[in-house]
Amino acid sequence: MSSQQSSGTKSRSVFFGVVVLAAAVCWSRTASPHETVTTTVLFDREIVSILNRHCVMCHAEKGPSFPLETYEQVWLQKRKVSAAVIARHMPPWAAFAGYGRFANENAVTLRESQFIVSWMEGLGPRNAGRVFTNTSNPTAPVQQAVRAHADLDAWPLGPPDLVRDLEAVTVEPARADDVRRTVIDLGLTATRWVRAFEYLPGDRRVVRAAFVSVQETGQWIGSWTPWYGFVELPQSTAYQLPARTHLVAEVHYRHTSGRVVDRGRVGLLFQSSAPAKVVSDLVVEATPGPDAKSGRRRLHADRTLTADTTLLALRPDVPPGVVSVEVSARKPDGGTEVLLFAKDIPADWPTPYIFAEPVSLRRGTKLSVTAYGSAASLKTTMSTVRSQ
Repeated sequence: MSSQQSSGTKSRSVFFGVVVLAAAVCWSRTASPHETVTTTVLFDREIVSILNRHCVMCHAEKGPSFPLETYEQVWLQKRKVSAAVIARHMPPWAAFAGYGRFANENAVTLRESQFIVSWMEGLGPRNAGRVFTNTSNPTAPVQQAVRAHADLDAWPLGPPDLVRDLEAVTVEPARADDVRRTVIDLGLTATRWVRAFEYLPGDRRVVRAAFVSVQETGQWIGSWTPWYGFVELPQSTAYQLPARTHLVAEVHYRHTSGRVVDRGRVGLLFQSSAPAKVVSDLVVEATPGPDAKSGRRRLHADRTLTADTTLLALRPDVPPGVVSVEVSARKPDGGTEVLLFAKDIPADWPTPYIFAEPVSLRRGTKLSVTAYGSAASLKTTMSTVRSQ
C-alpha cells in the first residue's frame, strides 16, 4: 500500500514539475514585433480616421460618390467598402509601395485595411460605450455623433495671391465622361514667379481631375484630384509666368443623372523676387516595340540627362489600354532606381505622382519609361529643375 502511495506521489510530482516548466517557458516568451496586435476596432476611433485620410474627399454629400461620413452610412456600405479595399480598387491609387515616395499618395496601408476588415467582421461597433451614472446635467452640451469630415470649400494652402474663375461649364446628364478645355487670361502685366498652385472645383460631384498648363509653352504647372488639390514647390523654386501669359485648364468630368453647372477657380501664390531655381518640363514619349516574351505591345523610351537634374513630379498621360507604367533612372555608377511602378491604372481617376522629397539625379543618368498595353504611345511629363 505504501509502495503504491509513493509511486502516485512521484507521478504527481513529475507532472507538476512539467506543468511549471512549460508555464515558465511560455511566460518568458517575448512577443514578436511583427505580430498583429489585436484590439476592438471602433468606428469613432480607427474607422473615422481612415475615412478622413482617404475617403470623404469623394464620398461626401457634395462629392462624386455615395457618402461615407456617418456611422449609419458606412454601416450600410461596409461590405462594399471592405471588398473594394481588399481588391485595391479604392481608393484609386495605382502606384506600388516601395517604388518612389509620393506626397499625394492615397493608398490604404496594410494596417488600415486590417482595421476595415476587422471592423466589418466584428459587426461594426460604433464606440466602446459610456458608463451610466444615473445623473444628468441640463446645462451640459449635447454630445454630437462622431462623423468623418473634409473641408471641401477651403483653399488648401490658404488664400491665393491671384484668383481666376473659369468659364461656366454645363455638364449634361446621361452622357459619356469627357474633358473640357478652358483658357484663362491671368491679366499679368509683368513677369511673375509662382511658388504654389491651387484649384477649387465649382461642383465636386462631376469633377474627377483638373490639369493646368501654360498655353504659350505647354508647361504643366499644377493639378487637382479629389484627394490632393494643390502643388507647392520647394523653397527658392518657382514657375516663371511672363506678362500676358494664359493658362489652359483641362477638367475631367463625369456625368450624373441631372444637369450640373460647374465653374472652377484657379489660385496662384507668388514669390516676390526671382528664385534661385526655375522649374521646366522634361517630356518623354514612349512608342511601341516588339515584346517577344509576352506578345503584348511594349512602349519604351529613354532620355539621357545632359545636366544635373532634380525631379519634382511625374505625370504619365495614360491612354485607355495601358496596363502598367514604369519610370526608372539608370545612374552613371551603374545602379538603377525605380521611380514609379503603377499597374491597373484607373482611367477615370487620372493623377500625377508628386515626389514627397525631390529626387536628385546626376548628369549622364538615363531615364527610361516603359509601359505595356494596346495604346499607340505614352507621354510622360516630368517637372524638373536643371542645374546651370
